[in-house]
Amino acid sequence: MPIPQVKPNKDIDSKAVIASNAYIKQSLLMDDKSYWPVKMHVSLNLFLWHLDAFAKKEDPVPLFIEKMNTATKLLKLVRISKFCGNYFPYSADVERNETKFESHISGLFSDIWLEMTDDIYFDQSFEFTKERFLKNDIDPFDFFDNKIVLDAGCGSGKFSCAIAKFGAKKVIGLDLGEKGLEFARKQAKKTDYENKLEYIQGSLLKIPLNDKSVDIIWSNGVIHHTLGYEKCIQEFSRIIRPGGKLFLYVNGRFGLFELLLDSIRLAAIDIPRQLFQHYLSLLKINSGRIYWILDCMYAPYEWKTKDEVIDLLKKQGFDNIFQLKRGVETDQIEQVTNGIPYADVKYGEAQLKFISEKV
Repeated sequence: MPIPQVKPNKDIDSKAVIASNAYIKQSLLMDDKSYWPVKMHVSLNLFLWHLDAFAKKEDPVPLFIEKMNTATKLLKLVRISKFCGNYFPYSADVERNETKFESHISGLFSDIWLEMTDDIYFDQSFEFTKERFLKNDIDPFDFFDNKIVLDAGCGSGKFSCAIAKFGAKKVIGLDLGEKGLEFARKQAKKTDYENKLEYIQGSLLKIPLNDKSVDIIWSNGVIHHTLGYEKCIQEFSRIIRPGGKLFLYVNGRFGLFELLLDSIRLAAIDIPRQLFQHYLSLLKINSGRIYWILDCMYAPYEWKTKDEVIDLLKKQGFDNIFQLKRGVETDQIEQVTNGIPYADVKYGEAQLKFISEKV
């Protein structure tokens, strides 16, 4: 199964794309391992730059172009200085079949979860979910009450715990990564609702559950990382009972932020994730922020438009599709919905969160 090829986002300013391509090209010319420290430094600072720049109420495109051009010049200066003597040449293994892809994804965040503190794991996940639901006029306690729920792509299990706390009858956490599942089982022992939680290993492309066996599927930022976006939705349709609900969160076409993430990811493609994670840890960045940074920089994305996602849902037998357009203050969709200046340029359609019903 091939790696998904995403069509270029035509809504992004062409001059920004040119600046991005120049940065990627310059970084890929630095194909020696001794360049990794400076490339990590530049990549991280490009990512953190957007937090300040996008907070400004001005057009971010000129700022983006300037920052990309500066990064390109810096990398070029380091390369032509010949300070690094090409003593550690890097040879990339570019083969990516389905098995290798799933193995890469399953192990991507395991080490980060092990460092996650209980306040982020239990409290933040629960409170953020509650706030997001209530802002969209949905009572999460009523939504999950006495339901059998599949947390599809549960990772560390933090949302599985939140769902159980909202009153679900049973929560089945499914994920590829056994290390994350082991961590989730240990975390469950700290709760008074452990008996509601079950964790199993498996792929969303072939979910190991019977047809029409769950009331709700919770899929939170997962299927855009897989090789089978549509296949996942097809599997969701198979195991949800008629009248059951699907909560689906994927990323829409994300404007300038999409271009930034793709640029950093491609430019730093040779740098091992474990090394970058160690670098972030040395900087004393908290585990929640590290997870977000590495998700943006290492997890491959298949970006789809809002209309494309809705069409896929309808094709697989989902109807009464409701978009959650509100979120916590830091959610990009919250900024787009509230009409913050240039939010649409920065974040495009932002996070796409839907609740739909299986017909």
